[in-house]
Amino acid sequence: MTRRRCWLTALGVVLVAWIVGAEWVSIHVGVPENHFIDAAVGLSFVLAGLVALDRRPGNATGVLMIAYAVSAYFGNWSNLNIAAVPMIGMIGAQPSGAFIAHAALAYPTGRLRTRFERFVIGLIYGVNAVVCVVILLAFDPRADGCTRCAWEPAPFPSRTAVLTSLSLSQRAAFLTVPLFFLAVWLRWRRSTPAERRDLIPLWIGFAVVGLVYLMDGFASPDTTADQFSYLMWELQSVLQISLPLIFLWGLLATRLARSAVGDLVVAMDRPLLPGELRAALAKALGDPLLRVLYALDDGDHWVDADGRPESPPRPGEGRRAKAVTVIDRAGGPLAALIHDPALDAGLVRAVAAAAGIRLENERLQADLRAQLDEVRASRQRIVEAGDRERRRVERNLHDGAQQRLATLVLSLAMLRDRDGVDPALAASIEATTSDLKQAIAELRELARGIHPAILTEEGLPAAVEALADRSAVPVQVRTDFEGRLSEPVEAVAYFVVAESIANVIKYAQARAARVELSRRDGVLLVEVSDDGVGGADVSHGSGLRGLADRVAAVRGTFGVQSPPGGGTLVRVEIPVPAER
Repeated sequence: MTRRRCWLTALGVVLVAWIVGAEWVSIHVGVPENHFIDAAVGLSFVLAGLVALDRRPGNATGVLMIAYAVSAYFGNWSNLNIAAVPMIGMIGAQPSGAFIAHAALAYPTGRLRTRFERFVIGLIYGVNAVVCVVILLAFDPRADGCTRCAWEPAPFPSRTAVLTSLSLSQRAAFLTVPLFFLAVWLRWRRSTPAERRDLIPLWIGFAVVGLVYLMDGFASPDTTADQFSYLMWELQSVLQISLPLIFLWGLLATRLARSAVGDLVVAMDRPLLPGELRAALAKALGDPLLRVLYALDDGDHWVDADGRPESPPRPGEGRRAKAVTVIDRAGGPLAALIHDPALDAGLVRAVAAAAGIRLENERLQADLRAQLDEVRASRQRIVEAGDRERRRVERNLHDGAQQRLATLVLSLAMLRDRDGVDPALAASIEATTSDLKQAIAELRELARGIHPAILTEEGLPAAVEALADRSAVPVQVRTDFEGRLSEPVEAVAYFVVAESIANVIKYAQARAARVELSRRDGVLLVEVSDDGVGGADVSHGSGLRGLADRVAAVRGTFGVQSPPGGGTLVRVEIPVPAER
C-alpha cells in the first residue's frame, strides 16, 4: 500500500468515527430518526470523497464531498449538552449547502472556470459566513435546556435585532439560488458536446437535490409522526445517498469509456481508406470535431493527413479553446490530437496507443503527400521562372536587337536615297536592307514564339485570336469569359493552343480547327479540336509530353483523344486561383 493510500485509509477511519459518533450522540439524546439511513448518507459522501481523492488526487470535488459530510454532521454533535458545543455545532453545519453547490458547479474537473462562477460560489460562502457570525452573536444554548453551557450571547445590539438579522441572512442565502442556477445554465450553454456528456450526471444530481428540498416540508424523521411524513423523510435520505453515487458514476465514466478502445482495436484490423483513421479516433473518443496532425522533421513542421502545412493551436487559442495531446513514438513526436478539452487525457492516450501503428503509417503517407506537394510546387516555380525568363528575353529582343536592326534599316535607306550615290552601291544597299527586314521579321517571329507580347499586354483570348489569324489552317475561336487570369495559367493555356495548332498544321491534314476557352467553377477549360486524320499519341514526340508537363506544373489535367481517322481533341483543365 502506498503512503498516500495509507493516509487516505487513516482519514477514512477518522471520518467514519466522526459520523458514527454523531449518530451515537443523536441516539443518546433521543433524536427521533432512522439513524441507520442517516449514517448511510454521510458514509456515502465519505466513500465518494475518498474514491475521488484516490483516483483524481488533483480534483477538488473529493475534498468538497468530505467537507460536506463533516459539516452536515456538526448538527448531530450540537445535541451534546457541553459548554459551547451546541453553538459550534450550529455554526459548523451552516456551510454544508455551500460545499454541495461548489462541488456541483465545479463538476467534473473540480475547478470553477469563469469569473461569474467564482463570484456566485464566493457569494454563497460569504452569506454562510454572515449567518455564522449572527449565530455566534445570538445563540443562547440555555434557552434550549443546556444547563452546563456557560456561553453568554452578545448583548449587541439586542437579541431581537440579532435574530432579525439571522432571518434576513438566511433569506439572502436563499436569494443566491437563482444566481447559482444561472451559472449552471451558462455552463451548459458554453460547454462542448463532450463536456455536456460529462454534465449529464450533474443534471441528474440537480433533479435529486430539487426533490430533496421539495420534500423537506413534507418529511419528518420522527417515527411517531404520520406514516406519510416518515416515508417522505426516508425517501429524502435515499435520494441524498444517490448524490455521491452519481458523482462516482461521473468519476468512473472515463474508465468505462475506455471500453471504446477495444472497438477501435477491432476497427484497426482492416484496411482504412483516407480519412477513416480520423473518423475512427473521433468515434472512439466521442469528439466529432477531432483533428489529427502529423509531425515532420522531429516536430519542426506539422501537416494534416493531406500533407498540407498546419500548426497545432496554442493553449487557449481561438473562441473555443482546444486541447492538444502530442503522441510520441521512438523518442520523437509522431502526431498531435486536437480534441475537446473535456476529454480525459488518459483516455486520449489510450486511444492513440491503440492506433499507434496506423498513426505511424498515416504520418508516412502525410509526409509523402507533403513531399509530392513540394515537388509540384517546385515544378510550378520552375515553369513560372521559365515564363519570366521568356518574357525577359522577348522584351530584350523587342527593345534591343529589333530596335537596333530597325534603326540600321532606316540608316541604310537614308544612305541609299542620297544624291550622287553610285547605282551599284545603291543596289547593294537595297539588297542588304531587304535582308535586314527579313531578319527583323524572323526575329519578331522568334520573340513571339518565346513569349508573345500580346499575351502579356492584352491577355489570353486576344493572344489566341492572333494565333488563329496567323494559322495556315482556318481556326475558329470561341471564348465565354473576359478579364485576365494569372500569368502562369495564361502562359500554359497559350502554349497548349499554340502547340496544338502547330500540330494541326504539320500532321493533321485538317481542313479546319476549333479552339474553345471557357471558365466555370474555378477551372479554365481549353479544348483544341480538328477534323484531321487523328492518331496523335502523347507517348511519342516531345511536343505533347512537354505540354502535359507544363499543365501538370500548374495542377491541371491534360488529355488527348485522337482515334485514327476521327480527328484530334486536346482537352486541358487548369485550376484558376484568382483573376488579375
